[in-house]
Amino acid sequence: MYGLICKSLEGFVRDRRGAEAWGRIVARAELPFETFEALRVHDKEMMLRLIAAAAQEMQRETLALIEDVGHWICTHPPLEPVRRLIRFSGRNYVDLIHSFDEMQERAKLALPGIDFPEFLVTEVGPGRFEVVARWEMAGAAALLTGMFRAMADDYGALALIETTDFRREDGLSIEVISIHVIEQAFQEPKEFKLGLGV
Repeated sequence: MYGLICKSLEGFVRDRRGAEAWGRIVARAELPFETFEALRVHDKEMMLRLIAAAAQEMQRETLALIEDVGHWICTHPPLEPVRRLIRFSGRNYVDLIHSFDEMQERAKLALPGIDFPEFLVTEVGPGRFEVVARWEMAGAAALLTGMFRAMADDYGALALIETTDFRREDGLSIEVISIHVIEQAFQEPKEFKLGLGV
């Protein structure tokens, strides 16, 4: 999972600020290389140094930066296959939210051994959901919040999304995202078809 995060952050910085900014981040984080491989196992401390250096370079709070990366993953044109994969998870925005209950299991089937966050989705009222993220470090909720915001626009839904709780429990970070889906058909959704090339 660390490799996926580092590679996504690298792509985000290069896209938004360019190669020179990325070079400064690499130097500040004292990395032994300049390019990450998504599926390579990377050290947790290295990732934390990278995120801190990127937040300083981008002049963003750490969790705000991670949320920006989550949004970028779902909206950056070259990552269209990622958007399509996420859209395939549900016919509408509410279906998508429910699909995150199974996301950890799906990730481990696709990439055995991956340290993927656990998500627990609860419908607490009409159009209201809580998504609990459990992982060894903080930030899973921020990444997911960015993705949920992007996909609300993608589905044409109007939703209020915020992180409402954070705590440490049994060595894990427990973060709670509150989602209020006000209207599923608020605007025209982005085009999505199952056929290739769309």
